[in-house]
Amino acid sequence: MTIITKSQVTGIILAGGKSSRFGSDKALFEFNGKKLVEYSIEKLTPLCENLCLSTNQPEKYAFTGLQTVTDIYPDCGPLGGIHACLLQSGTEHNLVIGCDLPWLEISLFQFLLQKSFGYHVVMPSHHGFRETMASYFHKSCADTLEQALMEKRYKIFDAIASLKTFYPDIANESFYSDKLFSNINYRGDIK
Repeated sequence: MTIITKSQVTGIILAGGKSSRFGSDKALFEFNGKKLVEYSIEKLTPLCENLCLSTNQPEKYAFTGLQTVTDIYPDCGPLGGIHACLLQSGTEHNLVIGCDLPWLEISLFQFLLQKSFGYHVVMPSHHGFRETMASYFHKSCADTLEQALMEKRYKIFDAIASLKTFYPDIANESFYSDKLFSNINYRGDIK
């Protein structure tokens, strides 16, 4: 089996959401002494040579020292962010992470990379759910995503329908827990 090295992987952190349910920019919210976006950076740094941060307010994220990428097609949700970052990515392999998932495990992303051969997209599934905000995208997906954006098909599953996609079930993997994909949408979720 071919091993994907750190230099062959770009991490894409999605921090462009409006956080309307949260009431303020949740990526910058402090949780247990760290901003939520810092958890995402921490999870991908061991696996990715380069990280890019999808945001339409780059000045707010200057403290991260990361390359920031603004949407080419604004107001299209996460799809716009993934598309813009894939175009900027210098690698074929890309790991995508949402900025509000502090309980994700590095092992999950290692698992996605191991399963990526022969696929455009790999998204973990568990108990009938497919997780778009912790996934693998090959750089070659960019054109298909752009087509979807041009056609105003902003749902990720609609956009990737024609791509070779794998949804491995991770419920029995050692890194899996019920909390793994718990995200923070409301301030009440922090408890």
